[in-house]
Amino acid sequence: MTLFITLLHILVCFVLIAVILLQAGRGQGLTGPVLGSGNVQSLFGTKAGDFLTKATSAAAICFMLTCLTLDFIEAQKSRSLLETSAMPSVDVDQIRKALEKVKAEAAAKGESAANAVQAAGETAAADAQAIAADAAEAAPAAVPEPPAAQ
Repeated sequence: MTLFITLLHILVCFVLIAVILLQAGRGQGLTGPVLGSGNVQSLFGTKAGDFLTKATSAAAICFMLTCLTLDFIEAQKSRSLLETSAMPSVDVDQIRKALEKVKAEAAAKGESAANAVQAAGETAAADAQAIAADAAEAAPAAVPEPPAAQ
């Protein structure tokens, strides 16, 4: 559909250019040099000026309709950059439970809580990068790159 309208638009552009250039203006348009210093009326008859005026109006209306149609079709294809439906939601409760689990495991092993939190942070960063990578595959323009782990 878009291809057909685009081709029609290009055709209307050329018709509009030709009809405008054939009209007699102050310098008698391009009909003087092209038709051997004759006027449009000698080639198209006595009503040529009226015909070219109507043809210009029709071509201009078709041009505007194809412009608006192509714009409408392209607007339907695009999507907002502000949409957040593709972004994964963060569940804070799950993060807290995972952190408590890591602290409990560290306490059982005899590690310090600081080391356990640091290990949990690295694990959470890796998980966040994996989630961001999955979301980037779904909507590459909507998800910013995750920060690099230090």
